[in-house]
Amino acid sequence: MTNPFEPPSSDAPTPGPSAPPPYGQNPYGQPMPPPAYGQPMPPPYGQVPYGAPYGAPPGTYPGQMRNGLGTAALVLGIIGAVAGAVMVLFWAAFVLGVLAVVFGLIGRGRAKRGEASNKGASTWGFALGVVSLVLSVVGLIVVVTVFRDTVNCIDRSQTQEQLQACNQP
Repeated sequence: MTNPFEPPSSDAPTPGPSAPPPYGQNPYGQPMPPPAYGQPMPPPYGQVPYGAPYGAPPGTYPGQMRNGLGTAALVLGIIGAVAGAVMVLFWAAFVLGVLAVVFGLIGRGRAKRGEASNKGASTWGFALGVVSLVLSVVGLIVVVTVFRDTVNCIDRSQTQEQLQACNQP
């Protein structure tokens, strides 16, 4: 039996350089497990994915669409328009409308530069944000007018019946 820690004797042949293993195989001789069904095979360790610029952070690829702000503008615009239809929620419609307008404009700019593919969602989000702002102003006017009229009615009432009539719609 030979000692594995013993240096090789001078009469033993020295191993020459070997060829690298074929692509997709582990360099240590064991085959790599196949990827899960439907999953792409990851690039070998230390290699940048094809087409990625030098120094790109891992997981980013050129041409990756940034559709988040356009979608957010659409969602906020829809919720803001519904809140604006409820006159008491005019303050929420205003906040959501401003956010939808800002996100919609940024999303349209990204779509124009080719960074996003949802120009329609950005445009509709912007438009619904404007509708939310208009409805919030209308809601503010209605709430202030109703409040002012109620206060004036209460101030002018002299009897209990007149005061109760102010509370009736």
